Amino acid sequence: MSQNPVLRVLILEDRPPDAGLMLHELRSSGFDPQWQRVETEPDFLAHLTPPPDVILANYSMPELDAPRALQLLEERGMNVPFIVVSGTTGEDGAIAMIRQGATDYVLKDRLARLGPAVKHALMETELRRQKGRAEDDLQASEARFLAFMRHSPALAFIKDESGRIVYVNNASGHGVDAAALIHAGDASVFESSEPSRTIEEVTTAGGQVRQLLCFRFLFHDAAGRRLLGGVSVDITDQKAAERALFEALAAKDVLLREVHHRVKNNLQIISSLLYMQTELLTDIPARQALRDAQRRVQSMSLIHEQMYGHKDMEEVDFGEYARRLARDLFDSFGAGRVDLRLALDPVSLAMDQMIPCGLILNELITNSLKYAFPGERAGEILVSLRCQEGDAVALAVADNGVGLPPDCGGKRSESLGMRIVQILTEQLDGSFVQQSAGGVTSTVTFTRLRKL
Repeated sequence: MSQNPVLRVLILEDRPPDAGLMLHELRSSGFDPQWQRVETEPDFLAHLTPPPDVILANYSMPELDAPRALQLLEERGMNVPFIVVSGTTGEDGAIAMIRQGATDYVLKDRLARLGPAVKHALMETELRRQKGRAEDDLQASEARFLAFMRHSPALAFIKDESGRIVYVNNASGHGVDAAALIHAGDASVFESSEPSRTIEEVTTAGGQVRQLLCFRFLFHDAAGRRLLGGVSVDITDQKAAERALFEALAAKDVLLREVHHRVKNNLQIISSLLYMQTELLTDIPARQALRDAQRRVQSMSLIHEQMYGHKDMEEVDFGEYARRLARDLFDSFGAGRVDLRLALDPVSLAMDQMIPCGLILNELITNSLKYAFPGERAGEILVSLRCQEGDAVALAVADNGVGLPPDCGGKRSESLGMRIVQILTEQLDGSFVQQSAGGVTSTVTFTRLRKL
């Protein structure tokens, strides 16, 4: 089987021997011609589908000559190599055919040129086709780009170093007017060659004030000129929404602070009422119970006071709270013979954990002050707060007092205060451990909740 490239040839020739000579030259030049010979216009038109690779046409024939055949080809917009092969016309006729669109002209007495002429014609045709495809692709690409930029909500522009606008789309209907207004950051980008991101406020021709987020960058065109590319997005609505959100959050912050302030005031009123009631009672256990209730109310009031005064009301430093609560309790009990030591890490807690932890701490310190140092016994109470691995928090109150009685079942007291500690520890999903060795150490461990 021949390995030569197949060449589909349409031969317009009324002399079969001449057609045979043409085929011989094509085979000699390495082609495997698949051919049809025609003499009339109907036959010529019928064999144009599918298009041949090349047309070889005798210049002058009784029913169809080369000029007419070339005209028919052009009328149909067909880009098929057309080579005139004749022995009757001179140089003027050849030039006329080339001007009309023929690819080449070969004299029959010089058919040795036919093979190279066909190769050259095929190469030129392929180059024209490639160029045509490239031009079509370029036009399609430009059309896509222009359509994209025309429908883009962002304003895009290109400026030269003099500030002249080279290109601008018509985003939002502002187009050139908006691009001309955006110029504050142009010079710095040209000077530094670094891209920039700025927010610019412009007033449109209609008197509207708009905020634009502008991105600028440098690039070079095909001629090597430095150009400034820019993309600007209208963020007026977003900025307005941002301001509205900020104002809403500020209003919420004011309202929340007011809530904490009022709750603190109400708790202080309740504390004062409990104190006044305590002063009227002569029954010692009843007075002590009301006094304990007053301290619990005070511990919650202190939490709201700290929340009210803190810039972040979602989380507050429990270490600072523990320091104030411990000192207030020592003052309340008048425990001058007992020293207070503090080892407090800065541990931020949310309100949901602040209140139970505050009440637990109140009960544990109160328990040590009431039971650890009977009579005139002196000693020390250590309040510690540690944040451990994995957000585990350990809150402990340790004293060097008399310790637990041997028959207490491992707890200093089954009072209301200790039941409160156990209930609140469960509320924290934590654990409570009380140990007696040279005093009593009570430890609550729980996991700190992170704010969202």
